[in-house]
Amino acid sequence: MPFAPENFRFAIPALVTAGLFAVVANFGNGDIYAATGPVVVKQTVAGYQDNAGQSRGKAAFDVGADGPGMSSILSSIKLSIARERVEDSQWRDNKYLQAMYGDGVRVNDSWTVSGVRNFDKLTDARIAAGASSDGVVRSQNLGIGASQWFVHETLQTALDLSRVEVQRPEYEILDFDATVLTAPPEVSTSGATLSLRHLATPVTMALYSATFSHATDRPLARFFQAGVRQYVPGLGGAFHGNLYRGVNRGGLSTQTMYGQVDSWSADLAWVHEFGQATQLRAGWRVYQERETGRAYRDVTQFGSDLFSIGFAHDVKPDLTAGKPVTIEAGVARYLTNNNLTATTANLGVSGRL
Repeated sequence: MPFAPENFRFAIPALVTAGLFAVVANFGNGDIYAATGPVVVKQTVAGYQDNAGQSRGKAAFDVGADGPGMSSILSSIKLSIARERVEDSQWRDNKYLQAMYGDGVRVNDSWTVSGVRNFDKLTDARIAAGASSDGVVRSQNLGIGASQWFVHETLQTALDLSRVEVQRPEYEILDFDATVLTAPPEVSTSGATLSLRHLATPVTMALYSATFSHATDRPLARFFQAGVRQYVPGLGGAFHGNLYRGVNRGGLSTQTMYGQVDSWSADLAWVHEFGQATQLRAGWRVYQERETGRAYRDVTQFGSDLFSIGFAHDVKPDLTAGKPVTIEAGVARYLTNNNLTATTANLGVSGRL
């Protein structure tokens, strides 16, 4: 179960943070707004359907608070809970699903608590903890990070550290060379990300990051990103572009189910503003992956394209009793080189109380 005691190992720092937040609220003359500032709530639903017989439905609820009244402890705090239902109509043809679940339906519950402390608007410190479980596979995660602006607030450096632990039943398969591969019952992954933002001009921002991640059953993984955000005043919108490179090569043990991986990804998007109330985003992402097998070093090439469009609209305050309310919606189409196609859709409503 997602709320079993073992799922709270990494949550202690975040729960302490939440407790401090509650203390501040209780001493705000009985007024939570006076203690925390505006409370933001958001409800999101999403769906997924592909031509391989898999469908997913997800519902998520977020609640957070930010404002000057929290500055003595936290600048903002957020709690997110979600439930996702996955159904595979062809699960009987999938040995993994047969062995692990014995059914084509599984439900995953998850939660995350996060908090941010801002110092003089130039330095941020953050923490996040969470857990998830579908009754068979469980995970817990903890992340901490900090960022700092320099050079007249034109350069921001950030360092983020993360730890993820996954527990699952052992699972075995026979590789092509008759070697038995066994997924371990516990896998730990530690990661570090160093990132840089450069505000080159008032309308141009460059983004760079490098991530190093080590899992107990895999070689060291390295991920690199370079991106740009360019606002075009004459068009009333902004161009977003990113390039990604992933490398996960090295000696493979018999505890991993897939080979050495090289990946490349690029995404382009246009974000357009319609007045001050509506924002439209259209994007395209291309992804390529080359996997080198453990047994005979055979190479498998995988590729996908993702097309997406979405919008966010601020509802007129006179329609919502003066409270700010935003509606968000989006759809995406996913295509791969092995003839898998999928469609996703999401709808969200958020408001400040």
